[in-house]
Amino acid sequence: MRPPVLDVFIGRDGDAWRLYFAPSSWRPGNFANVEGGSVFPVGRPNVAALDRLNRKVGSRIDRRQTGDGGLEILARGRAALAVAAWLETLL
Repeated sequence: MRPPVLDVFIGRDGDAWRLYFAPSSWRPGNFANVEGGSVFPVGRPNVAALDRLNRKVGSRIDRRQTGDGGLEILARGRAALAVAAWLETLL
């Protein structure tokens, strides 16, 4: 069994935020049946909380922040599982 790879982008959509899954991304739990590859609306991403999670997990979580507060995240294996739990907090 291959470890999960989570590849997502959280970006502005008007006055709210939208979570996009890359076509090849694993879609965990509540996101498994997402139609169209995105969830709307979601909460604003808390980058500080993600960084704390990254230190706690000890696995690499690649992230890149956009100028307007959006966030691109790529995580594999154990880190993907941790980010999936973090994404649940945005619902």
